[in-house]
Amino acid sequence: MALQISKFVLRAAVATMVLASSTVSADTVHDQAAFDTNGYGWDSVAGKSKQQIADDFRLKQTGKITNLRWTGKYHDSSAPGEKTFEVLVFADQQGKPGNLLHSETVTARGWDTRVSDIGSHRMLSYNTSLSGSPVLAAGKTYWLSIRENDPTTKALWSWSFHKENVAGGFSYRLGTGQEWSVGSRDMAYALTVAPPN
Repeated sequence: MALQISKFVLRAAVATMVLASSTVSADTVHDQAAFDTNGYGWDSVAGKSKQQIADDFRLKQTGKITNLRWTGKYHDSSAPGEKTFEVLVFADQQGKPGNLLHSETVTARGWDTRVSDIGSHRMLSYNTSLSGSPVLAAGKTYWLSIRENDPTTKALWSWSFHKENVAGGFSYRLGTGQEWSVGSRDMAYALTVAPPN
């Protein structure tokens, strides 16, 4: 009897979660979160002379980015707690990042995936909400940049490659004043978007 009650309670809890989630208008509309364990990724760290990475994306629906998931690693294979990251969204300018549309500093805890890349670096997954995203139009090209900028960090952080190649590639530059160059890989991340109010 206790087992039946437990199953009933579990079913009720699951049903409540489903109903609650069905009222949420946000949805993951851009998902290339699967990361490549056969590649190293690229360094993306805040600083005047540090490398910055950006990857292009197009949304399936117009809205604001409410949540961001991504994967990366530290070169010393550490699995630290909460760290700060800088999230930037750029407009597109002839196939490269253009005008900066949004900049936000977020705090995210690195979750150890217990998987390593070919260099034996431990892969860490991150999940955080964004509070100030502008409204982004469906079907239009934008660029996302994620840079680790925690002052307590001693090892370089790298943004992981996506498991597959997606049309468009990524862009990279040293610091913030240099010209962007184009690479052929894509980065591992997913965007959740809510319709504009």
